[in-house]
Amino acid sequence: MNKVFVISNMYPSKEHLSFGIFVKNQVDALQKENIDVIVSANTNPATGKKNTIFKYSKWALDVLSKAIKYRKQITVTHAHYVFPSGMFSLLLKKLFKIPYVVTAHGGDIERMAKKSPKIRKWTEKILKESSYVIAVGPVLAEQIEHDYQIPKEKILICSMGVNREVFKPGNQYAIRNELGLEQDAFVYLFVGNVIKQKGVEELLLAYKQVKQQSDRSTKLVIVGSRRDENFINSIKPIVEDSVHFVDPVQQGELVKYFQASNVFVLPSHIEGFGLVALEAIAAGTPVIASRVGGLISLLDDGAGHLVEVQNVEALASEMLLALSTPKNQYYNEEAANRVLHIHDANEITKRVIKLYESTVKGGSHE
Repeated sequence: MNKVFVISNMYPSKEHLSFGIFVKNQVDALQKENIDVIVSANTNPATGKKNTIFKYSKWALDVLSKAIKYRKQITVTHAHYVFPSGMFSLLLKKLFKIPYVVTAHGGDIERMAKKSPKIRKWTEKILKESSYVIAVGPVLAEQIEHDYQIPKEKILICSMGVNREVFKPGNQYAIRNELGLEQDAFVYLFVGNVIKQKGVEELLLAYKQVKQQSDRSTKLVIVGSRRDENFINSIKPIVEDSVHFVDPVQQGELVKYFQASNVFVLPSHIEGFGLVALEAIAAGTPVIASRVGGLISLLDDGAGHLVEVQNVEALASEMLLALSTPKNQYYNEEAANRVLHIHDANEITKRVIKLYESTVKGGSHE
């Protein structure tokens, strides 16, 4: 295999550490396996019409210049997110006959494809023209198969995987001292973009109930980007004094927040897979999450605790249960280990490489 060209509309930078970090993690893992990877990605999360036109134009020029330069060496392109990244892979297939694989992460099928009939049509074309589609979870795979008539044998269910060399249990006492968190507090953690779709409003309302119904010292730590100013302003009235906001941090630092917390909460409205829940499990932190998308298959076997989506009372009840239950009873270590074995990043990398090889040969990924 010569070069793999990875195309992604999300990729981290020094300014935006968590923006598409899972794509970079996979690129790094592929390079460790001696795969020659070229990357063209959008590293700018800015929104608004003017910003979008500027950043996507810049990205498009980068994709095309690299494609022209390396067209005789690129064996396969790998688009992360069906639209818009898959548009470039489709174009390079038409221009240079380079086959491609596309990873659907959830938002591209759940949200982007529903924005307009035109985007849905492009989504369908990109999926159908690909050699293989990687779906990060089984619910997403089923949706792609049924909604877009993609043959089952063309879809590989494969998460982005968790790097267990980074995400692992740590000394809670020492790490709390390092992060300045109270030793006697029960710490709830959320990691992700602070936006409506991640269920942050429900989390804050549920936490308010926890505070009202328990005398124990508690804290809610929210780690993530707060770019949606309208949403941030709308939730200000329900933010308790014991809620602590943290800007995105590098993964070596992020794991410390998992290790320092008593429970991780992810009340998303939609979730293609829920990689942060997997990272919490790898760090030995119990998980509470919404019964949606990939979180169902990830946690339903006992690796976590599922609650109904957008249900503040159910979320508060589960958060109170976690507060009053010893960890060795609340955290199912056996189920967690099963999940971690399936979603280990090293194993995932091997599967992705095999898929590239099948794409080049035009064979089956089985």
